[in-house]
Amino acid sequence: MDLIKYATEPDGPALAKVNVQSFQGRRYLQEVFPGTTLSRVQEYKIVVGMKHLANPNMHVLKIHDPVSGELATYSRWQFPASFGPSLVPLSEKAVFLAKDSIPHAPQQMNKGVSNGFKKLLEESRKRYTTENDIGKWPPKFPTGVLSGSNSSPVLDLLATLPEYQGRGFGSAVLKWGMEKADASQSRIFLEGTPEGVPIYLKHGWKILEEVVMDYTQFGGVGQESFFLMMRDPVSQ
Repeated sequence: MDLIKYATEPDGPALAKVNVQSFQGRRYLQEVFPGTTLSRVQEYKIVVGMKHLANPNMHVLKIHDPVSGELATYSRWQFPASFGPSLVPLSEKAVFLAKDSIPHAPQQMNKGVSNGFKKLLEESRKRYTTENDIGKWPPKFPTGVLSGSNSSPVLDLLATLPEYQGRGFGSAVLKWGMEKADASQSRIFLEGTPEGVPIYLKHGWKILEEVVMDYTQFGGVGQESFFLMMRDPVSQ
């Protein structure tokens, strides 16, 4: 049975849950949304998710746990137009929300942190990607903020609910993208958290650079590291 499916509009709440709950141990969300409840952040992430579903170059994937049926893994891959579009039917409301999510953000949102993080990663991609890469800069579709950001990395997001981690769902999604990249002999660029680095190394990515997001520049607290990584294609 093929566990990997394309996500659709009704998956929005479950995707938002995975996105928020998978990264609770990281500082980013609490620095962007200080004093905001997780439920309110998830509400906003549902709106942001419509933007990703509306992007024809963004392939939004999901895995449901075969036992519980719960949506356990959420992933976004941005491919060049030559790979073929991702065409997800959306309601009029979803299309409207996809145009601009910011008016629906929590009032406490620290836009300085959000924009600073976006700038940090955009500059990183410009340094390391070329027109021949998956994850090159600039993208071919209007973009918003990073996951991150939906700017241009082919692996824009990979997240699994804590209770389903270690079951191979993340590896399955990585192999899905790797097969497509190898078929076109394309490199894959990503930005990963320290927690995700071991699985990426296992599947052939190499560390290019460690970058540090200093939240104190924007009125926040502390700093956090992210790793820029690249995977070379395997000859067919």
